[in-house]
Amino acid sequence: MNSRRSSTKRRGSLAMTVAMVLLYSLMPVYLPQQLPGAFAYAAAGNGGVFIETIGSPGGMQGDDNASIGFQIENNRGENVIVQNMKLSIDGSGITVADNTGSVLIPSGGKQMVSFSVKIAKHADTGERNCSFQASLKDESGADLANQKALEEHTSFTVYEKMATDGVDSKTVAGADISHSIEPAGGFVQGDGNKLRLEVYNFGNTTIKNAVVSLTLPEGLSIYNGSNQAELGYVSVGSRKSIEFPITVKDGVESKNYPIEVQVWGLNYMNGEVVAKKTFYIPVQGDGSVDTNNIAITNVSSPEEVQAGQPFSLAFSVQNTGSAAIKNIKIAVEPAEGIINKSRNIFIDNFPKGSSKQYSVKLYSFDGADEKSYPIKITASPTNSSAEKDTVPGVTEYATVTILSDGSTSKKPQLMVDNYSYGGSVVQAGTAFYLNLGLFNTSGKTLTNVKVSLSNEDGVFVPVGGSNSFFIDSLKAKGHYTKSIKMNTKPQAEQKTTPITVKMSYEAGSGDPLESEDVIAVPVTQKTRLAVDDIVPPMELYVGQQGSCELDFYNMGKTPLNNLRVNCEGNFDVMESNSYYAGNMESGKSDSYRFNFIPREVGPMEGTITFTFEDGNGDPQFLEVPFTFQAMEAPEDDGLNMEEPEAEKKAPWALIIAVGVIAAGIVGGILFKRHRKKKLHAALEIEDDFDFEIKEPADSSERPEGK
Repeated sequence: MNSRRSSTKRRGSLAMTVAMVLLYSLMPVYLPQQLPGAFAYAAAGNGGVFIETIGSPGGMQGDDNASIGFQIENNRGENVIVQNMKLSIDGSGITVADNTGSVLIPSGGKQMVSFSVKIAKHADTGERNCSFQASLKDESGADLANQKALEEHTSFTVYEKMATDGVDSKTVAGADISHSIEPAGGFVQGDGNKLRLEVYNFGNTTIKNAVVSLTLPEGLSIYNGSNQAELGYVSVGSRKSIEFPITVKDGVESKNYPIEVQVWGLNYMNGEVVAKKTFYIPVQGDGSVDTNNIAITNVSSPEEVQAGQPFSLAFSVQNTGSAAIKNIKIAVEPAEGIINKSRNIFIDNFPKGSSKQYSVKLYSFDGADEKSYPIKITASPTNSSAEKDTVPGVTEYATVTILSDGSTSKKPQLMVDNYSYGGSVVQAGTAFYLNLGLFNTSGKTLTNVKVSLSNEDGVFVPVGGSNSFFIDSLKAKGHYTKSIKMNTKPQAEQKTTPITVKMSYEAGSGDPLESEDVIAVPVTQKTRLAVDDIVPPMELYVGQQGSCELDFYNMGKTPLNNLRVNCEGNFDVMESNSYYAGNMESGKSDSYRFNFIPREVGPMEGTITFTFEDGNGDPQFLEVPFTFQAMEAPEDDGLNMEEPEAEKKAPWALIIAVGVIAAGIVGGILFKRHRKKKLHAALEIEDDFDFEIKEPADSSERPEGK
């Protein structure tokens, strides 16, 4: 009896197992899927064939050829035949044309089917229920497993005819286009820009197969897409939205750019444009700029200056626009009779709304005419194209009156009017050529001119000569240029070092005259970031985390600012491998540890990148590549029967020694106790046989043998 019950129980368990296997094998077919719109209805209980209504179905009263379309998608692993298609719309006044035949949709494919609808002139307006039905077969003609039919339920709207008698209502169409942009303040250089459009149908007929197209100006383009987008059917009173990603090219001008938008229907009036609009989008670029955004303000100079005396001109340049302006050339051009004694051309960048101040030193000739001299100040883009070079930028004028007392006994002047040193900075420990320009500002010839150069701490030392040179004579208003090769001290501090130029000369009378000018040469130290060799790990397995560490040093004489270390390669990480070391002073060291998980057996390659700013603020970087070999991780078969390490190294000698000592102590205690007990026993016997023995008087009386 028990055996029969057990057999029945086993058979029931087997049947349950088979049922569960079948249920799990069919589960993907019956699980509902999250689908948008009309898909949600058709997907419930489906077998992989879906249907979606295209657009918002509808038509005008009296429309003889309204259309409604559906898109069918086959997500099954086999080809599907859709046949016996039927469309029904509730209510009177609407006639639906048949769609006979069948449609074969391959696995993973899509197919659109449509029906023509005729709407009576006096059909009731408003929404009506609309149903699509079809049967599904496989290629052999058999019903599909799990899905024999396809259904879709939507609505069809009848709109009131707005035109008068004799006017074709299908020509009464209209649409409006509105827009928004991201970023809201205007497009910026790069790919992170978006143009959003909304099309509103305010006409009295549906715009069929509506298409939106863009016409973009030079410098703007569609990012990874087309300049056209399909909206489908746009019914009366409805709105459709579309978004276009926009790329702004580097170097474009900051201004408003026109973007033309058109909406037209593929099947409406043979592709007639329904709406057209132009939007002017602000773009923040760094190329040529609108000079209206540049202003020269706060111009300050003395009203009157004595001839032969230096003076200063100060002014400000302001960016009045809403975008940054880069590479603006600012120049000061005095009229003839006045010369620049300092730098007079500047190239600068201006953040939006910013203002910068400038000062220029000027000088007038001895004996200059007593009159007012204009000084021209201009600010213009440096990267203007040839067509735009005719635009002078922004110009302002300052006016200075030069006073002359008519005297001819003024002291002749010799001055440094220009100098250069081959670049923007001089590298410590290297040689360079100092080009020194001298100018005789007087109306007399200067003779016996001696020029001497000196600088603090001996930073600059002449090569192959002295720090002085001699000029026989220099004519009135004449220029003289001298090129001097100089070495820069390797230990020179990174800073701008002044050089004093002392000049002694004669002006015909034999009386010695002197003048002095100071020039400045910026010195920079070479950055030296040293990195130790990377020691690979002893063992590296795929899928297991490893780590490595290396040391780095600032062996230069200047700090490394904003030092950051990062590691990348063909491996995975559990956390960021970036390390910010901050500002690293000269002579300091630090270390960087990075983690990695190899992906596959073989070479694991990567690069450690050091990025920092040198003493001049210029970005620098150093890349250190490495390659490690990754191995397959060993398998753990669970057969390792070896004793734990702790057990292998058990101190048996110490344990035995302690045991022997303990045994000795215990044996000693027991022996002592036994001896004491035996002694007590002997004392008791002695007590039992206690008697007095008298000694004889002499030995002769002792018994024999006693």
